Amino acid sequence: MISPRDPQRATDAATATTVTVIGLGPMGRALAGALLAAGHRVTIWNRTPGKADDLVAHGAHLSHSPAEALDGARVAVSCLVDDDAVASVVEQASGGANLKGLALVNLTADSPARTRVLADQLATHGITLLDGAIMTPAAAIGTGATRILYAGPSQAYDDHRDLLAAFGGSAYYLGEDMAAAATYDVALLSLFWTSIAGLTQAFALTRAEGLDTDEFTPHAVAMSKLVTDLLPGLAADFAAERYCGSDSATIDSLAASLTHLRSAFSHSGLTTGVLDSISSLVDNAAHAGHGSDAPIRLTEHFSRQDHDFSRVQ
Repeated sequence: MISPRDPQRATDAATATTVTVIGLGPMGRALAGALLAAGHRVTIWNRTPGKADDLVAHGAHLSHSPAEALDGARVAVSCLVDDDAVASVVEQASGGANLKGLALVNLTADSPARTRVLADQLATHGITLLDGAIMTPAAAIGTGATRILYAGPSQAYDDHRDLLAAFGGSAYYLGEDMAAAATYDVALLSLFWTSIAGLTQAFALTRAEGLDTDEFTPHAVAMSKLVTDLLPGLAADFAAERYCGSDSATIDSLAASLTHLRSAFSHSGLTTGVLDSISSLVDNAAHAGHGSDAPIRLTEHFSRQDHDFSRVQ
């Protein structure tokens, strides 16, 4: 649903921008809706036209092909399944559209490596890529809760930052490294989902032992806050390569703790796959002579060449 236009946020007719939105999944529809609500002139295209009905009712122009949607456009926003889909749409458009000078704000999630490839592919058509990563759900778009990271040519970001403000909330420009936003995106999602995996594992154990999950939850919140409190210091230690474990837990003590945890989960009839993977990483570090170092030293042992799963018993 598109929110009514906010008079304080609405773009003046003289400064309204014509923008194309490619991809009308839940996030794409939210992005297009926010642009419409801000007073911009919005052209939309999606492989499945039916998803455009609500947007068209609120003033969007529906194009019937990528070429029609992108022909002569100065700025477009894409939000598709991956960067291969973005490249495919551009290739479809290139046969019948003038794409030179287009700035493509790509809010599609993909890997850092794929983002660099896409930038090169788009450059052959005269398109400038401004890559972005949305760190909030679709429902947040157009509100103060939005958080979007951008990376790429600073000129492209500066030229379109007023347009991007329609998405609401906070925008962070990470610099000219084309893959910076994609890197942050993957890193932050890794942090989020491994945390969720740890939480589900914790719930599984409390349930297996017949304890009340509601009573456990406040203690889980307190433990999560401990991680949050420690994070800035750990980041500073990593940046300065301060790995001495004399004033903290060590990798050897972490290995002992993991042995205890794996035994407890196993005796409660639960799988230990998540803990086994962590144990493999810790064992690699210990075998490399880093057992007396702080656990933040583990960051140096994520190379696939160095990872030996055979050490997990």
